[in-house]
Order: sequence, then structure tokens, then C-alpha cells
Amino acid sequence: ETLEIAQRWLDTYRPGVTVEEHADPFYGYYTIHTLKDGQIEGMLSVHGTTGQVWYHTWHGPFIQMIEEEGGDH
Repeated sequence: ETLEIAQRWLDTYRPGVTVEEHADPFYGYYTIHTLKDGQIEGMLSVHGTTGQVWYHTWHGPFIQMIEEEGGDH
């Protein structure tokens, strides 16, 4: 349901952008990478109870993701 809520929000406010296939759970909310042409372009979060969506504008444009050695993301 979280991914569906996020995709509906993107369809309304950022047409052409899609959600990644999984959401990372945090306390009370989920964070999801957003994709444009199959590449990460940003992220948003969905509140776990209300379904409120907030797009992470404060990060600036996505540059790269560095994975911690031994990490699963």
C-alpha cells in the first residue's frame, strides 16, 4: 500500500517519475527512492499511519549512492 500511495502522489505532482520497488521502513514512516528513466532521481517518505507524502527537496539533486561494506543497501 505504501508504494501505491507514493506512486499516486508522483502521478499527480511529478508525472513521469516512478517509485523504486521497495520502501525502507523507519520509525513511523517509509522512505522510497524515486526513479526517472529507470535511474534514481530523488526520494520521498510516506507516513505509516496517515499516508501523508513528503518529497525530499532539501537533499538537492541525486549524485550517487555509496553502499556501506557489508550493508544490504
